[in-house]
Amino acid sequence: MGGTGFLGTHLLPKLLEHSHDITVLTRSEKKAFIYESLGFESLGIKCVVGDVLQPESFIATLPPQDIVVSIAMPEFQPGRMSSKRFRALQNQTISYFSTPITVAHKLGCPLIVTLGTSFRTKGGEVADESWPIERFGMQKIGALVDPVLAEVVERGTPPLIQMLPGQIYGPGGLFKNFMYKFMKQGKYRIIGSGANYIPRIHVEDCAEAYVQAIEKMPVGERFIIADDGQCTQREFSDLMADCMNVPRPKTIPGFIIRIVAGKLIYETATMNCRVSNARAKNYLDWRLTYPTYREGLPAAIGAIENMSRSNEVAG
Repeated sequence: MGGTGFLGTHLLPKLLEHSHDITVLTRSEKKAFIYESLGFESLGIKCVVGDVLQPESFIATLPPQDIVVSIAMPEFQPGRMSSKRFRALQNQTISYFSTPITVAHKLGCPLIVTLGTSFRTKGGEVADESWPIERFGMQKIGALVDPVLAEVVERGTPPLIQMLPGQIYGPGGLFKNFMYKFMKQGKYRIIGSGANYIPRIHVEDCAEAYVQAIEKMPVGERFIIADDGQCTQREFSDLMADCMNVPRPKTIPGFIIRIVAGKLIYETATMNCRVSNARAKNYLDWRLTYPTYREGLPAAIGAIENMSRSNEVAG
């Protein structure tokens, strides 16, 4: 679930390389047709048309599976959010979480769920999997998930594997459509000093962690998926600007962001969260292609700009 999204489009090729047969849920009949016309079924990918928000639309047609992988998330645009939109996203998020549980329960197989590295650290603290998730900023959208998760863990069915990725960057997703775009336009700003730490992970390395979890099936475990580098918002943003050959972003006082974009965006952008990926590396035998943002950002920016040049030539 989420196989046609940003992370999913990097995960599918890796699973095919490992000779897995994959069933992808998509809302779009057009996407399903494209997959079929490209011969994806012969490669081991089958499409099922259905909506996570309406499980009755597809659950009866699902073939048996060894494991259900949920990486689907509601779509939203960064910016100020009304109370009505916030509640709607909360309701969507709980559906995106509860539907995979229903599917895995029906199919009698384990489930990989995707949460996030929402920890609040101070000073030299480093969070690991034993830390409780804290809901602040945009993470508050997932608050309704917590009691459902606790109930499933206590019940023990379906068996769960919890994946907690940091902010995923790479040639696509919010990184390309928001951060890269704003940096290119000179609109990107650092809130406050930018000295806060935010976990990051290149999309290719994130996908590889999921491959390892799928193949090892460590049910009952949870894993922080972040790179080895502990980098601040300022360090990440400055290197991003350098890779793009644009001026480094200026700062903006936090109170202005609270007024313009709202409290949720302010809390998300100023979160301080340092994490350890030791458990994922040791337990899953996970190896990173891009150990830190210093290796990952140049690759991500290069891929985006290569895509842009290819599109210009094609146009």
